[in-house]
Amino acid sequence: MRIVVHNDLSDLAADMAEIPVIAARDMVDCVRSNVESGERYMKGIARAASGPHGSAYYKRISGEMTGPLTGEFGPHDGGTPVGAGFRHDGPNMDTAKAADLIGPRFARAVSKLPDYWFWPS
Repeated sequence: MRIVVHNDLSDLAADMAEIPVIAARDMVDCVRSNVESGERYMKGIARAASGPHGSAYYKRISGEMTGPLTGEFGPHDGGTPVGAGFRHDGPNMDTAKAADLIGPRFARAVSKLPDYWFWPS
């Protein structure tokens, strides 16, 4: 019987030193892509749910990174009028519906990140 060692502890130390660099980049990319997806989901919901008075509402929806690992999406003030003065039935739930779609997807993406740090492809 013969044992062949391809790696040693110095290889492990080098791999572990790379993880913070890779992790930082992957986390930023994960947040950014989910903010962009949330914005797209919300625009789709807004377009489908709006009546003639709110047909331009989706144009007010945007997303942005607010920090290295934080981002947000939703309607912003100003821009194209979206039907001021019209009555609507109840609160606007477009943001909540988009959050219900993106929340589980974001959680799955975050939970998969360490797999790529320890088992690079």
